[in-house]
Amino acid sequence: MLFWNADATARIVRVVAAAGPAAGRALARFEPDVWGARHIGRLTPDGYHLIVAPDVCIRHHLLLPGHEPPAPGAILTPCIPWDEWHPERLEAARAFWHFAARPRVSPAPRTPPPRPHSRSLKIAYMAWALDLASAGASERDIHRAVIGEPPAAWEDSGARSRIRTLLATARRWRDGAAIQLLLPQRRALAG
Repeated sequence: MLFWNADATARIVRVVAAAGPAAGRALARFEPDVWGARHIGRLTPDGYHLIVAPDVCIRHHLLLPGHEPPAPGAILTPCIPWDEWHPERLEAARAFWHFAARPRVSPAPRTPPPRPHSRSLKIAYMAWALDLASAGASERDIHRAVIGEPPAAWEDSGARSRIRTLLATARRWRDGAAIQLLLPQRRALAG
């Protein structure tokens, strides 16, 4: 696991061992072994850094003051500084406290974001090209916006042909296949 510079990390949770009236309403206790997650700690000039990893893609970064971790069972209290990273630090503290309160509950499964399909990417380029053409852009300007700088010999280049093909395909798609996206799905009959 990688350790970090405390001031450069937005998702760090600064915690202190609570004492006094706050100790009666404990939300989380320092019990890394009870949490049931991989954890590793290291002493640094900033304090004691602890990384808790309950899942492969989830990590909680904690910074505790002092040169050693608090005693097991110590009550933890967050110290969230008011800086430009306050919303991110607040969310990180909330996520850690949610985990620490119920460590054995598995986190909600993360669904990976959909990867762009080559067809959907082509449709996006076609829509962009149609939008530029309807705004009065020339084929050369459309090439510059969608693909990149056109070649110097524009009149006989393959780039000009590709843009014309893209625009023609986009117009055919707009006039035919695009309407299919707006119609309700037809159910296949079971045979």
